[in-house]
Amino acid sequence: MFHNLKESLDIDITYTTNSIIFILRKLPILKDLITDDIYSSNGIKSLIRFIAPIYLFFKMLVIKFFYYFFIFFVAYRYFPSNLIRTYYHLFFFLTILGMFINNKLLNTSKKNYFSLILFHMEATSYFRMNILWNQIINLVLNSICIIFFNSLIMAPIKYSIILILLTIFTRLIGESLNIMFYKKQNYIWYSNTKLYGTVLLLGLVFILLPFISIYIPIKWIVSITILLGIISIFSLKYLLSIKDYKQIFQRLSQVVDVMNSKNDKDYLKQGMVAIRDKDKSINNKKINKKKGYDFFNAIFFARHKEILLRSAKKYSVISVVVYSILIYLIFNKTNFDKDMLNFLYNRMGWFVAIMYIVNRGAIITQAMFFNCDHAMLNYNFYKTPKVILELFKKRLQTVILVNLIPAFTIGIGNTIIFILLKETNLITIATSFLFVIVLSIFFSIHYLVIYYLLQPFNKKLEVKKASYSIATLGTYIFSYMMTSVIMNSTILSILGILFTIGYAGIALLLVYKFAPKTFKLN
Repeated sequence: MFHNLKESLDIDITYTTNSIIFILRKLPILKDLITDDIYSSNGIKSLIRFIAPIYLFFKMLVIKFFYYFFIFFVAYRYFPSNLIRTYYHLFFFLTILGMFINNKLLNTSKKNYFSLILFHMEATSYFRMNILWNQIINLVLNSICIIFFNSLIMAPIKYSIILILLTIFTRLIGESLNIMFYKKQNYIWYSNTKLYGTVLLLGLVFILLPFISIYIPIKWIVSITILLGIISIFSLKYLLSIKDYKQIFQRLSQVVDVMNSKNDKDYLKQGMVAIRDKDKSINNKKINKKKGYDFFNAIFFARHKEILLRSAKKYSVISVVVYSILIYLIFNKTNFDKDMLNFLYNRMGWFVAIMYIVNRGAIITQAMFFNCDHAMLNYNFYKTPKVILELFKKRLQTVILVNLIPAFTIGIGNTIIFILLKETNLITIATSFLFVIVLSIFFSIHYLVIYYLLQPFNKKLEVKKASYSIATLGTYIFSYMMTSVIMNSTILSILGILFTIGYAGIALLLVYKFAPKTFKLN
């Protein structure tokens, strides 16, 4: 088993080393200086190989740190008087949620493919080694972060130990439940959208309980951890008894060519944009009066209606639940009405981040490429300025309409809260509503523009352009930074409307001028 661990780590380090070299060779400054000879160079490659494991560790540590920082930030920012109770409450329910949605052993990763298929490692030993190694890595990373943040809230060290044990026990139980489900149903449970959505919704409900002054007692967390510890013994026994891991992995690998997958869940990404057989039938009454590219666009969206509306409806339902909780708090929690009114008056920048999360622009552009453009881009007429601009405008209209479904829900929710708080300024109410609508339109335009100008995908939906990743990262950073903006909602709304109008005009011009060159296959 330890021999397999050594070989597995060697695969990880080698793959990371070559990936770093590949990225360095793509940088404009270095691409002429670094040649293919670097792959066989002992000096530079040895240096990068030494850095690779350090990079891997700190990458995992940074991701884990930001996860714990998010929990700490929410507890500190919104519940300073109940900081410890809130921190433990959020930690506990997020950990329980992670038991269902953060499983590793059945991932169809390149590492598993290399190890089991190419290098023919003994599957049972490899599987057990993965269990051990994952637990060690999680123990180290979680211990560092838990002890650090527990020291910030000045919690007793014994509770740090309890939380660390909780993460270990839930991981073992989650992995065993995931494999049990797969063996019974023959598919990984989180590919079932309804089941996955239900679990996420329930998790969200429990996580939000502190907003109505309900917390899980720390004594309960201790008792549940002890119970989970007993269950995890049986879970570990079950995991160690599995003998057919290679057969399981081979069946999973048939779902997607893992050699062409950028991450462990790309097959789920492709499943999200694939058309189901029942959606291929189209109501002719809705399209028989359309012509040209309007007809072409209508067919595409008619066949993808279920994919697009599924997410829009889901976020609309979540919005209704959240606003119902807010309305309850307004009537039942002291001073919450004043805090809510102040938030809507001065912190509307938060809705930039909210609409960024809600907007379906990213998944819509993936569906466009995967089920249409990757084939049509083989034809030159499809890349002419007239065709590109015409189809862009038709698509934009439809994308905006889809994203307006949750936007209207949120806008109406804000309006209802204003009315309940006895706000009489109609301009404030109207501009706050329009701001949410305008944000939805902005993100609809934005995702479509960067798709046409930076078309990043290859036929496997891999992102092959760093510029697209930078653009999406920049969008995320901008959206997050807006949460710290304190500005009168009316002024912010007017600025948002003017900015979106200007952005739309510039976007159409850029798409018309540059998309014929940039909108192509990778």
